[in-house]
Amino acid sequence: MIFKKGIKLLSLSVLFLGLSSLMQADKGFITVDGKNIEFDVERQYQPAPSYPRKALRLAKEGYVIVEFDVSPDGDVMDPFILEGEPAGLFDRAAMKSIRKWIYQPPVHEGVSVQVSDVKVRLSFRVQ
Repeated sequence: MIFKKGIKLLSLSVLFLGLSSLMQADKGFITVDGKNIEFDVERQYQPAPSYPRKALRLAKEGYVIVEFDVSPDGDVMDPFILEGEPAGLFDRAAMKSIRKWIYQPPVHEGVSVQVSDVKVRLSFRVQ
């Protein structure tokens, strides 16, 4: 992306803390017999968020932590922002991307289950 007034060309990429492979497991919880059990869910599809123009213009970097549930079909449900730095700058880009993520349908003992309280940190870096 080229900036006005001769500011040099920057190559941009959005880096995810802990997203080093195409298939990535995230942790959440399922409830079995009234007890919460930690459960891994495996990502199958995870489009990277676009870098917000305002953040690019301000040369800002940061992160967003998002929490959501994974449906028995592997869809992301009810995502919400837990934390972001700088506050609000990357929230929209993170949410737009997370809503498109798809997980391997979670199965526990042969039964499809919903996984709750999955947390993911997305880091935004200008390189």
